Amino acid sequence: MTAQKTIKSVQTLTAAQKDITTTQSMDNQDSSPALTFPNVPIDFCPTGNWSEILQEFIDVVLVNGTINVPGLGDVTPEEIAQIQEDLADQQNQITANTTNIASLTTQVNAIPVVKVRYGTITSVVIGDSVRTVTFAALPSATYGVSITPICDATIGAAATPLFALVDASQTTTGFSIRIENNISQITSVDWMAVHTS
Repeated sequence: MTAQKTIKSVQTLTAAQKDITTTQSMDNQDSSPALTFPNVPIDFCPTGNWSEILQEFIDVVLVNGTINVPGLGDVTPEEIAQIQEDLADQQNQITANTTNIASLTTQVNAIPVVKVRYGTITSVVIGDSVRTVTFAALPSATYGVSITPICDATIGAAATPLFALVDASQTTTGFSIRIENNISQITSVDWMAVHTS
C-alpha cells in the first residue's frame, strides 16, 4: 500500500469518526449503553506481517472507539465523589442500625412477660373464713398475690382482722385467703395475682 493511500484511508477514517462521535454525543441521552467503533473504510488495507496489520487496525480503528453511557456526561467527578461518600455514609448507617436492632432485640427479649389476674371477693362474713379465688390458668403456680380489704369510711372499736394467703394453696388457676376476726365494716376483698416469666 502506498503512503498516499494510507494517508487517504486515515483521513477518511478520521472524518467518519468525527461524524460518529458528533452523532453519538447528540443522541447519547436517548441511546442504550454500548461500545461503538467507526466502520472500517473499504479502502483501508494495511500491509506488512500480521503483527503490523493488527497494530495498525488497533491504532486507526479501535483507538477511536467510544463508550456510550447515557447521562454520564451530566455527572461531574465531584458529584461521583459525593455519591461515593453518600453510599459509604448509608452503609455505615445500615451497619449502625443493624447493631442497634440487635441491641434492641436483646433488650426486648429481656423484658419479662407479665400476666395478671384480678377480682373481688364479695360477701365476706364477720369472723373467720377461708375464701378461694379461681381464674384462668397462669403459666405456673409461682406468682405474687396482693390482698386489699375494702371497708366502710368509719370503723368502730373492734378486733383487728387478719387477711393472709393460705400456705401451699397457690395453683395455676387460683389460691385461698384466710380471713380471721373480720369485722362488719369489711364486706369485700380485692385481689390480684401477677405472674412474670
